[in-house]
Amino acid sequence: SSGINAEYGGIMMSVSLLFLMLGISAACVPLYKIFCSATGYGGTTKKHGKEAEEKLKKMGPVEWRPITVSFTSMVNPCLDWSFEPVVDTVELVPGETCLAFFTAKNNSNEVLTGISTYNVIPYEAGSYFNKIQCFCFDEQTLHPGEELDMPVFFYIDPEFALDPDLIRDKCDNVVLHYTFYNTDEKESRFDIPELVGRVTSMITGEDKKQDAIGFKIPEGENIHKVNDLVYKEVVRKGYEKDFVVPGCKVVCHVTGSVKDTGRVFWCTKDGTPFTYTAGIGSLIEGWEEGCIGMSEGEISKIVMSSKKGYGKIGNRSWNIPGHTDLEFEIEILAVR
Repeated sequence: SSGINAEYGGIMMSVSLLFLMLGISAACVPLYKIFCSATGYGGTTKKHGKEAEEKLKKMGPVEWRPITVSFTSMVNPCLDWSFEPVVDTVELVPGETCLAFFTAKNNSNEVLTGISTYNVIPYEAGSYFNKIQCFCFDEQTLHPGEELDMPVFFYIDPEFALDPDLIRDKCDNVVLHYTFYNTDEKESRFDIPELVGRVTSMITGEDKKQDAIGFKIPEGENIHKVNDLVYKEVVRKGYEKDFVVPGCKVVCHVTGSVKDTGRVFWCTKDGTPFTYTAGIGSLIEGWEEGCIGMSEGEISKIVMSSKKGYGKIGNRSWNIPGHTDLEFEIEILAVR
């Protein structure tokens, strides 16, 4: 009887833990917004309050510390929108205000509502990046074919120029990145079965075991080892003329999938190609390393260890658990 009671108690504890985590998950978006806006944690910009407004009136530009701010954007596959910055980069100095715009368009035949999240790269710069006006965390509703210009009014705190870590890293390029999601409950970013799986792996220790499995690179004529944690499989050779190099703009079609199961979490082939600037750290490390050297017209599969992808944390937006190896089939449409 005592054994049965102990087993029952263990089951009830596990169920309670599961529901507690579900409650936390449901609240995590507003909590993330409040916490990160106040602290700058995770590369998220600080909230612009009354104290910051007073500082803005008194501060002056730090002319000797020029910075390039790059704007990047992404749309979750569940939202049939186009979303991109009007300009890709601006040149400014700490203490100087700047107004930039992003444009969103509803490509579907139905009314869709989206909401955006954002972060700053490098993460250390997030605490100095102050947004006076922004569209993030506000629902945006677009009718079929409707376009909307959304402003971002911001400045970088003059103290950015004196941060020892940023000086040591010679940081003169900051990336402001936005991702738009569908707010429709049917397209929820939370996958309950997967969450149960994560809880189970945490309890049993499976999540830690996966780190010890190791990442294996197969052999083959079309397999090219990038490093111990990333390899490229060439599906179709390119024109061998214009190559992806750091700083260039790349236009590509992408199919992202989980390596072990083949589950596709992102595909642009039936919609708008993905555009990004190579080598500035706006994408996961494995992608950046695998794409460098690809030529226009090339199709290759970039396969990477979780350590070069989303690591032990995973990506909740695409329901990717931690310790998950990834595969991206990338077709380079243009290199500019």
